[in-house]
Amino acid sequence: MRVIFLLACVRFSTLFKVGWDKHVLGECAKTRGAKSLLLRKDLLGKIKKYDAKLANVLEVFQAELLLDIRFTLIAADRRERTRAVPTETTTSALRPVLAPPPSQIFFGRDAEVAQIINIIFANIGSRPARVAILGPGGYGKTTLANAVLSHDRVQKHFQDARYFISCESATSSDALLIQIAKTLGLVMGPPDTLWSQIHATLNSKEIVLCLDNFESPWDQSDETKHAVEVLLSRITSLRRVTVLVTMRGAERPGQTEWTQPFLEPLGTIGLDAAKETWKRITGNHDNFAEKLILAVDCVPLAVNLLAHLSQVTPPMLLWKEWNSRKTTLIKRGELHKLSNMEYSIQLSLDSHRMTSNPLAKDLLGILSMLPDGLHIKQLTRFQEILIDIDMMSCLQVLQQCSLLNLTGDRYQPHPIIRQFCNNHDFTSSKHKTSLEEFYISLGSINEQKADLEAYAEMVLEVNNTKAMLSELLKSNSDNQLRLIDAIIMFTGLCRNIGDFSSTLLNQSVQLLLVNNAAPVPLIRCLQAWGKLCYHADDMETAKQKYLEAERHCLSCPINVDDIHGSILTDLGHVYLNQFSLNEAEVTYQKALKLHEPRKNALGQGEGYYGLGRTYFELGKFNKAEASFQKALEFHKASDDNVGQGNDNQGLGETYLRLNRPAEAEAPFQKALEFQKMANHTLNQGNAHRGLGHTYRHLNRLDEAEASYHKALEFDMTANNLFNQGIDHQALGEVYLLLNKVNEAEASFHKALEFKKAANDVVGQGIALSGLGRVYMKRSQLKEAKNMVEEALKLHREVQATFWEKQDQRILNDIQAQMRGTALEG
Repeated sequence: MRVIFLLACVRFSTLFKVGWDKHVLGECAKTRGAKSLLLRKDLLGKIKKYDAKLANVLEVFQAELLLDIRFTLIAADRRERTRAVPTETTTSALRPVLAPPPSQIFFGRDAEVAQIINIIFANIGSRPARVAILGPGGYGKTTLANAVLSHDRVQKHFQDARYFISCESATSSDALLIQIAKTLGLVMGPPDTLWSQIHATLNSKEIVLCLDNFESPWDQSDETKHAVEVLLSRITSLRRVTVLVTMRGAERPGQTEWTQPFLEPLGTIGLDAAKETWKRITGNHDNFAEKLILAVDCVPLAVNLLAHLSQVTPPMLLWKEWNSRKTTLIKRGELHKLSNMEYSIQLSLDSHRMTSNPLAKDLLGILSMLPDGLHIKQLTRFQEILIDIDMMSCLQVLQQCSLLNLTGDRYQPHPIIRQFCNNHDFTSSKHKTSLEEFYISLGSINEQKADLEAYAEMVLEVNNTKAMLSELLKSNSDNQLRLIDAIIMFTGLCRNIGDFSSTLLNQSVQLLLVNNAAPVPLIRCLQAWGKLCYHADDMETAKQKYLEAERHCLSCPINVDDIHGSILTDLGHVYLNQFSLNEAEVTYQKALKLHEPRKNALGQGEGYYGLGRTYFELGKFNKAEASFQKALEFHKASDDNVGQGNDNQGLGETYLRLNRPAEAEAPFQKALEFQKMANHTLNQGNAHRGLGHTYRHLNRLDEAEASYHKALEFDMTANNLFNQGIDHQALGEVYLLLNKVNEAEASFHKALEFKKAANDVVGQGIALSGLGRVYMKRSQLKEAKNMVEEALKLHREVQATFWEKQDQRILNDIQAQMRGTALEG
């Protein structure tokens, strides 16, 4: 027996060296003070991980020790020539471990359960099903597997031959073999003997076997992974065994033919299912509970844990905590994957595939900083920015571990993974600096002068750029002035594509005021803010920002006449939009007086363009034409594409009003060319609309309709309600000319709807007048009269002289027709 004891000691000593990482103990010994508090959770996690490994090693040791004892006793018996007596240890067996009961709170997976049940019973008669339930940690893979094992059809068919094998502590094929044997209640012995017993048991009747957390033995070194895949292949080759495997990630183990159609990796559950889960746990649900559910993207584990927390802490307080703590809040215990969301995520980050490619974690941190993730078209660009990261191999690992999805054309972390990563700084300062420089440079590009490739990249990255610039503002970047310049330029791109959010400018203004910065950046931010509001049809806020900027100009200790003149020009545009035409004319003249002494060609071009618009609205078309021609000269001198496009647009519209439509087409075509060169979405819509007006006057109605639809496309892209109203109005006019009365009525109603949304009183009057003409065409004279009278009232209120005359003329025609009808009666 002494020999047996020595063999046991040697065997256990060897296995202990394999199963325990001395480095963890070293870290514990070295860590002191505050640092120990910061690293304690990580170290405890590692210790727990190795405890699990050690337990697994002990199981293997026990099995192999039994074999050693057996062989030693046989050798001793032979030497003593005595009859061997069997011992209990060589014949002892365990009770089989059946599947655990299903979760009583289980919602949102009916489709997946139905699919798996269908796969199982569609294949029983031929080749039993092999189904891999994949997905991120915390998405309910184990719960789904239990629901399948407990399903009525599965219970009825397999009865007590339903086995659930936890693989969490198994990190080798031998350890997995022991776990399977224990679950099946078999005699412990060496691997070959165990496999013979397992094989016999699995072949004895129809069985359904679930290998839960299979990533533990499988996600190891290549040699171990191969051995585990071989063992799984042996099991899945048996003709009477249905196999379910649950594992973190998006990759199925090799050497097994998985049943098709494959079950897609699990996503989050729907909002209704998440709310029902919450109600079953807490007994109630309110707006704050729903905010929390949406904040964690309906991830089942996160919803479950937060719901349990809400039993003692009101959702309102949990929501407040969430806004400061994020994923650190989602826990009921410290170091268990089912009671701590962050611990569950950390298990995926600590997997063998991730630790074998440490830069994958860095890339995950980078992508978590970007709300739109990484577009596939930007892979080459990001490889240039992050030189030492092998983008493709890192992206593959992140997808394999279900930390990242390819959603459409973008690689994006799961929302809760993003929140976790942003709570814990994974990104190196070197990579972060490279990324920040890229987005500052991208934001600083003038979209009007960018080539098509650069402009396309700017649009692809617009949300990421916004997020990065915002974070840099919060961090109080060293190069503040460059950052502010980038934000002002970037805002121009945003308003061009219909994004009118003022958050970045608001942050910039607040930062400049707090830091008592130089006045010029503040003035420029206020002016950019005014432009943003102007293009969003918020004229009152635009006026407020321009007037605030002007006050800073007047109190500025240095000469800022150029920027002051530019602000006055912008303010003139607001007055013009509000039909305060006298104020507009005076303001444009003031702007020109500031620009002329400094020979500011661009400023003078803008001033004369504004005057041209003002004269146009006053019906002084000859003066408008002269002003637009003057503006065009200055814009050519300053090489301003947008300005030249606008001037040509104004000339085209003036020629139409002067009843010279044949002369109007060329300026509109030029306007379209210049706006294309400037990548100006909204102004391209204006040019197409101008061409539509021209074709309508020339009675080329099919071309007119096509041009208006093209204009509508650009205005929808730019999210401009005001212009969409004009487009629908114009289409209504064409349909009237084509005698398509129903289409005309629908277009005028849409025009009225958009004009109300844009608070455009003049436009509402024009749409009402159009409806009046529709009813007039149908001989619904009373309705026609009401519509035109309402239009006339609106136009008088805002002193829209031109449109008043138009309304009165139509009203006179209606009244004449009504008199004629009365006489006939």
